[in-house]
Amino acid sequence: LMFADVLQAQSGAAAVPHIMGILSGHFYFFHRFIWPKTGGQDWLEAPDFLVERMDPNAASKAKGKDSINKALKNRKRKGRKL
Repeated sequence: LMFADVLQAQSGAAAVPHIMGILSGHFYFFHRFIWPKTGGQDWLEAPDFLVERMDPNAASKAKGKDSINKALKNRKRKGRKL
């Protein structure tokens, strides 16, 4: 589609929105899924005030999620780490 847009517009500038979309998608995927697995912090989470405003049950969900994460960190794993 990007190629078709460039041909129709007869300008390379028509490819800029497509390239920006590709780059932002790769940026999001890397920082949301790959970076936290390598030990980095997931900083693409929604702010707490926004989560609480949109989901009133978020506080109880967060407590449950924290306890599950704590239990997973405390368990002993067999095998080697990735």
